[in-house]
Formats: sequence, C-alpha cells, structure tokens
Amino acid sequence: MVEFYRGPIAGRDKGAVCLSGHRRLTIFSLAACVAYTAAYYFDWPLFRYYLVSRRFSFGIQPDSAGAPILWYGWLVAAILAGVLAAAIMPRGAALRLPPDLLWIVPVTSVFAALLYEARWFL
Repeated sequence: MVEFYRGPIAGRDKGAVCLSGHRRLTIFSLAACVAYTAAYYFDWPLFRYYLVSRRFSFGIQPDSAGAPILWYGWLVAAILAGVLAAAIMPRGAALRLPPDLLWIVPVTSVFAALLYEARWFL
C-alpha cells in the first residue's frame, strides 16, 4: 500500500456511496439493457456508420461504402430508450420493482447475446 507524502488528501475518498436514492438510474439501466439487447439481437440500429466513406446513414449503402459499424446505432438506441423510460416512469414505480430484476435482466441479456453469437461457432 502506498501512502501519500503528507498524509491523505481531504475530500478525495468519500467511501461507499449509496445508490438507493437514484431510482431513475435503475429504470434507465434496465430499459437500456433491454433495448440494447433487442437492437443487437434483431439487428435494429438507429443508423449505420460507414468507416470507408466516413458517413452516418439511416439506410443501407452500396457495397462500395464498405462494411457498416452498427454498434453506434445500437448504443444510441439503448441510451434513448433508457432516457425515455426514466423520464416517463413515475418515481414510485422504481420502488415497486423487484430487486431480482437488477441481476435477472443483465444475465438474460448476456444469455441472449451468447445464443445469438453461437451461430459463429456451431
């Protein structure tokens, strides 16, 4: 363990932070996780980025544009879904969510991604 030259710096380490007051963050996280998994699994990007031509496109470009990068579209779709869900969900709704959702949703999303990617290995 390394110590600071003149002792610890005051105000740097706040210790453990309680996130129970951030209910909208929980709603955002769950909705974004579900939206990202759906966008990835069903290939629904909001847009595509073509690296060769350095352009964003809402539609499919000809083969001369190169291979599209879909990840940006999936990520923006997940962020928008999370923000929308957090904005329209009443505050009390997050309190009524079962705590098991905080681990069931991500584990299910990882399982869906593994099922989708199994096609490359089978």
